[in-house]
Amino acid sequence: MTSRVKWVLISVFFSVTLAGGTAWLVTDWTLHRHGESHAHDHAPTDLHAWMHEHLDITPEQHEKLAPLEDEFEKQRVKLKEEIRLADVALAQTIRESNVNEAAMNSALERLNKAQGALQRATLEHFFVMKRYLRPAQAAKLLEWTHDSLTRD
Repeated sequence: MTSRVKWVLISVFFSVTLAGGTAWLVTDWTLHRHGESHAHDHAPTDLHAWMHEHLDITPEQHEKLAPLEDEFEKQRVKLKEEIRLADVALAQTIRESNVNEAAMNSALERLNKAQGALQRATLEHFFVMKRYLRPAQAAKLLEWTHDSLTRD
């Protein structure tokens, strides 16, 4: 293995690690802050419960938000699977004895695209929910989202 290939592999490893960490921060910290889960079953400590506990969601708002939550959860599961498949493809490409730089770049691009799509979908979901909230509720939701993203 040449020195150039070694540096490319090291660069790819650190790029994937950084991209994965960024995706984790946005999705897990945003959706699962303080152990809160955004799972479909709506565990007692999830975002759904947080919203009802901290935002005083009315029954009318709940009725409007529930389908948005269900749709987002379906999209989130699909995107998480795409990230997993892209991870596998990249790992297989790197494992080959003669690393094809074009194939590696393509696999890395696929992974980055999937992670970016999940980040974008997550943020879009919050802004869609904001439309159905009163101004004070929306401000609390945005503050929670901001704090989740900037938390060390």
